[in-house]
Amino acid sequence: MEENHASSIMSWFRQRFGKQRNDSDQVKPSKCSQTCSSNTSSSVCSSSSSSSSVKSSISAKPSASDQPVPSVLSSSFRSSLRFDVLVCHNDEDSDLAQSLTSFLEAPSNGLRCYLQERDCPAGGAVSTELLQAIQDSHCWLLLVTPNFVKDDWCKYQMHQVLSEGPMSQRIIPAVVNMPRSQLPPELRFLFTVDLNTNKEFGYTQVYRAVLQYLKDMSEKKKHSSASQSDG
Repeated sequence: MEENHASSIMSWFRQRFGKQRNDSDQVKPSKCSQTCSSNTSSSVCSSSSSSSSVKSSISAKPSASDQPVPSVLSSSFRSSLRFDVLVCHNDEDSDLAQSLTSFLEAPSNGLRCYLQERDCPAGGAVSTELLQAIQDSHCWLLLVTPNFVKDDWCKYQMHQVLSEGPMSQRIIPAVVNMPRSQLPPELRFLFTVDLNTNKEFGYTQVYRAVLQYLKDMSEKKKHSSASQSDG
């Protein structure tokens, strides 16, 4: 009897507490599942938000064409002439001249260039139009190549430029495919831009030289106007 009674009590304990333990085991995974689901959802939302933020940042980044051009390009001195740069070159070097012109005229740079084959009006006298373009340009770029130094027309352009503004910042010789020692004697006393090794860097040097000239002359004009006003 005692053994039956003890067995009955143990059976009752197993049924009672074993059931609670099983119920408890079933609840815990459910809570864990909810927590994991919540964390996963938060992680996905956070990742989505971060991705959207990055995309917004990228789309909001200004392009090169949106960047403002230097303030000197809005000066009254600059607007006093029609062109910023006259590009003198040999016909065989037209591709290089057009490439350099495209760089200078890009929206982010904003210069105004004169290319004879592009800007000379049909029916116009070539020499007359050249002289007019020289007078209408702030700076003169000489694209000096082996073809340039052999071309009588290029030499004529060079001499017209030298007579118009000798010993000035306005003349910018850019040298390609030749050493400085082979430059025309008339240009050896001028600072030259080297396009032999790094054309893009050379293009930037040309651009900065034009800007520097415009800046210096604009400030000089302001000082001159101020002095006249004070007098």
